Amino acid sequence: NAFILFIKDKPQFDGDLENAVSFFDNDKEIKVAREIGKFYQNKENWGKAIRFYEMHLSKNPDDLETVLLLLEAYTQKGQFAVLAKKADEMTQLYPTQPQFYYYEGLANNQLLAFKKAKDLLETGLDFVVDNLALEINFNIQLGEASNGLGDIKKKEAYFSKAEKLLKQKKQ
Repeated sequence: NAFILFIKDKPQFDGDLENAVSFFDNDKEIKVAREIGKFYQNKENWGKAIRFYEMHLSKNPDDLETVLLLLEAYTQKGQFAVLAKKADEMTQLYPTQPQFYYYEGLANNQLLAFKKAKDLLETGLDFVVDNLALEINFNIQLGEASNGLGDIKKKEAYFSKAEKLLKQKKQ
């Protein structure tokens, strides 16, 4: 972490970060690739963040925190086909984790597969418990899916629910 802080504003050391990953490759306690991915995510360098998250996950496939970081990076980079595929794999492995349904639904909305998005989002929403931000995002994506399907009434209902939840969140 000290090295990451040191090079934060020194792009000439980016190559050294990659070397650091291989140096700590066999150490199970130090999650260097994930931390470097977070470093690049904070800099909004989504491509490099994705590369390091994928590197970490190749050796730690069950690290759900990193999977969620990777899905967010795919979203920010606009890689919706890859996002849909990875989120689908995760919903198959972890069928009660609502975040994976959210990302798969979001990806399908972006890919104009509105019916599939709607079905995924409705399923995933059933698993959301005590997570207002996620519930808001589900309702927004359900509104988008409904809009894409031409159901204006449902679109307005979902957006209205999201707005209500947003006001509730601010209190």
